[in-house]
Amino acid sequence: MNVRDIKTKARSMIATNRSSIVMIFLFIGIMMVAINYLIQLIGSSIPFLITILGFLVLPFSHGKVVTALKTVNERSDELSIEQDGLVGIKRYKDLFFTYFIKELLLLFLLMLVLLIIALVSKLIIGDAAFNSIISFIMQSGFETTDISTILNDPKMVTVIENIGNIFFWGSIVLIVVLIMYSLYFALTPYLLEKYNIKGAKAMSESARLMKGHKSTLVVLYLSYIGWYFLAVLIMTVVTMIIPVPIIVDVLTTIVGVYLFTAELEVCKAVFFEEIDLEDKNQI
Repeated sequence: MNVRDIKTKARSMIATNRSSIVMIFLFIGIMMVAINYLIQLIGSSIPFLITILGFLVLPFSHGKVVTALKTVNERSDELSIEQDGLVGIKRYKDLFFTYFIKELLLLFLLMLVLLIIALVSKLIIGDAAFNSIISFIMQSGFETTDISTILNDPKMVTVIENIGNIFFWGSIVLIVVLIMYSLYFALTPYLLEKYNIKGAKAMSESARLMKGHKSTLVVLYLSYIGWYFLAVLIMTVVTMIIPVPIIVDVLTTIVGVYLFTAELEVCKAVFFEEIDLEDKNQI
């Protein structure tokens, strides 16, 4: 299985009912833009509410998985916005737990990594320097003191350099953790949809199936990077012309779906079905 074959197969399947597939992806994308915009408005005044609401709407985009799997399994004639675009809402109770567990585990993992980075930072910098940094921040934020005196202190310069290095390597670690997490558990929603495997069991099965296939998925994502940058370029121009966030987000969704995101979702479904078939043949 290689990326070229996956993309060729996905394109041939999309061609059979492209209009319905694109319309469903557009519907889901625009719906999520509207929901996220409302979440931002509602949660802007209440701490952590945005995170909570974000967790609650996680299953709403599950229609992308359903649409892609139907397309790959030659059932695209069954597709409809009412049935597939709204499947994440209609089957909310059935879907929520798996999406919630997957994102909650990621949140805990990121918090653990941040805690480790903080502890390493404290060991490297030292308590005295750490207190000096806090004092520096407080003076910068609440008083108009002469900060140049602090910055000219050689010890403080060394501390700031250490913090810069820690921040750089800490960011690299976080990025690696995010990438590996997404690769290991990439098949979770497909297992949920096809076999009704839920929660941690679906994640465990995804990790098992992804052994030896993670590099293929990475290459698949990278094969669309040109389209991604083209979309960014187009939306940069649009933002300069129409600087209204929600309009820009809607147009970004539309441009993305037409350029590559709909095809990428179908490619991921092809990827899953190929791995699933290979696994069955080995049993």
